[in-house]
Amino acid sequence: MKKTLGISVLSAMLILGQPIMAFADVTVPESKIVQFQDIESIIVEHNLEVRINENDRQDSNVGLASLKRDLKKMNDRIDDINDQMGESSDITVRIALTTEKRALVANVKVLERNLADMPTSVSSTDVAATMSDDQQVRLAESAYIMHNMLDLAIADISLSIDTLEDQLNVMQVRETLGVVTHTNVDDLKTKLVDLHTQLESNKLQQDLAERQFKDLINSQDDSLEIGKLPITDEAFAVKDKDDDVKKAGENSYAIKLQQEKIVILKATLDRAEKDNGLSSAEYKHAKIDLDSAYLVLSQLKDKVTSDYSTVVDDIAKKQSNLRLEEQKLEDKRVAMNEAQLKLSLGVITQLDLNSIVTDFQLQGDVVQTNKINLFTAINSYDWLLQGMPYSA
Repeated sequence: MKKTLGISVLSAMLILGQPIMAFADVTVPESKIVQFQDIESIIVEHNLEVRINENDRQDSNVGLASLKRDLKKMNDRIDDINDQMGESSDITVRIALTTEKRALVANVKVLERNLADMPTSVSSTDVAATMSDDQQVRLAESAYIMHNMLDLAIADISLSIDTLEDQLNVMQVRETLGVVTHTNVDDLKTKLVDLHTQLESNKLQQDLAERQFKDLINSQDDSLEIGKLPITDEAFAVKDKDDDVKKAGENSYAIKLQQEKIVILKATLDRAEKDNGLSSAEYKHAKIDLDSAYLVLSQLKDKVTSDYSTVVDDIAKKQSNLRLEEQKLEDKRVAMNEAQLKLSLGVITQLDLNSIVTDFQLQGDVVQTNKINLFTAINSYDWLLQGMPYSA
């Protein structure tokens, strides 16, 4: 995982279901707000998939110990048989012991091969489990980010609804005066209905994101709240591309798993050569499998390099988009200030100013949305360096 964190106050709350007093004079707030930076530690402590992964690790180690015990028992029995054969002159007994020994020797050979492969198998299990752990963290982060994105969408729609309702009130007055038609009023009402539908849809999506997040941290505590995202690093810049690509390749779970597979295939090839010879079908099949595995490894390494370029380009694009939207926000701020002056001079109405203020506020949310987009891209970059595959 990205980092190892201590047990947070929030994590303790999740365990015990009540506030914890770290010191006698410290008061813990009643609200339990999950901060983005605490997600990983909470997942480690509470996610059910992480617990299953740990069981898989332990089971693989138990399997290794069991294999060693079985091998020792068989070798001990072979020693006993050798002793009995040396002590017995009964041909029937000797034939029975010889038959048993032959079967044991064959089984020992199989177990020895399994034992030779077992460390790689245990290592592969650990790599796969750790990757799965990180996937749980990423899923929780994605739900957390989506919840924040939907917060902005809901705020935007609510603001638009308020503005349209003000406009509708004015238009209904104008309709009574014969200035506008009933069709104009109906069109505005239809827009309001559409916005209310969008609002409910976004609220449902946000509820879904919250449920997904709480499922991942194994808690359905109604008082638990998803917090705000950390401040976006708008000035983010890559310091050393070559070092980053190297780090991403070394940490790549996909590459590690493929390398473990190659170790197994090499052992299979060596055994095929020893048991069947270089011209055997077994050897040729094992050689093809190993060659293919090396090709896949090369593809995976190329993909890390390609993914790195993709995510860095994505960050640059989102930084550019953010700068553009921030400039638009500044332009709308100027327009709003000018509109306030015009209102004081009687040039425009309060309704006109309200519309311009709404545009400014909506653009502010556009800027925040672009900041979240940039934050998400940088987070994907961090995960790529930690070995996780890139996902747009």
